[in-house]
Amino acid sequence: MALLDSEVWRIKHELGYNVLTAGAEPYVNGVVAVFNQVIQQYLEGGASTTCSTTVAAATTPTPVTLALASAAGFSSLVRIVVDVDARQEVATVQNLTGANATVLLSKAHSGTYPVWVEGGESIVRGILNRLWALGEYQSSTLAGVAPSAGIKAIVGEIEFETSGVGGKTRIQQLQSLRNYWRNELASALGVENLHTTGTGSASTTTMELY
Repeated sequence: MALLDSEVWRIKHELGYNVLTAGAEPYVNGVVAVFNQVIQQYLEGGASTTCSTTVAAATTPTPVTLALASAAGFSSLVRIVVDVDARQEVATVQNLTGANATVLLSKAHSGTYPVWVEGGESIVRGILNRLWALGEYQSSTLAGVAPSAGIKAIVGEIEFETSGVGGKTRIQQLQSLRNYWRNELASALGVENLHTTGTGSASTTTMELY
């Protein structure tokens, strides 16, 4: 389950690279083809499948047996990622019998949803989810509108004091947190976060693929 084009564009944006395609190289200097021609194609990913087992939400993690469409690449004690977006959660396979995986889940799942073994792709997607949520939270804060409970839940148990922490305003705290996750994303992919290295006329960082 390779990264989608939309995810590659989001990665470029979050790390400060332009979102032009490699075809723009004759016209614009510094086009980074490494994202599309290396990262998207060769990023390590675990086995993936789908599941149609309906799971009810629970106040605490509850044992659930998921009937996987295929158990190829799955085994007991591996960590798996279940579903996407706000319904996504990570769990460890307690037991695998045939294509039936027993895990502890707390969120609701319905319809046909993806399930994959944790790997490079899931790590990157997890960071992208945090960055997206922080961006939404920051936009809501800037607009003076309280973020929805769903967005707050995705961000995690992070509380921001109105008066700021360590002399920082709430927006500065959010930006620091976004920079932290951008650095984590850059580290996972082995590229630079241009938001921290700078891309002005005095300091230009580019990567070329030959």
